[in-house]
Amino acid sequence: MSTEPVTQSTMDPETDEILADPEVRAALAELDDPEDREDLIDHLKVMRRLREGKEKMTPWEEVKERLGL
Repeated sequence: MSTEPVTQSTMDPETDEILADPEVRAALAELDDPEDREDLIDHLKVMRRLREGKEKMTPWEEVKERLGL
């Protein structure tokens, strides 16, 4: 993957919408590792879905209980 900031369509409307934000593009430009850039975009997608109610977050205590920790 290129280390250049994404400036063209990614074929994913959700990613394109996130990349339209100048603050996001500036944050991506600060990251040297392409994997860090992908992680940031993935994080922003999940946070947006949570805010919109499209995803649900499981409380940490419940996760630990399910895993038997």
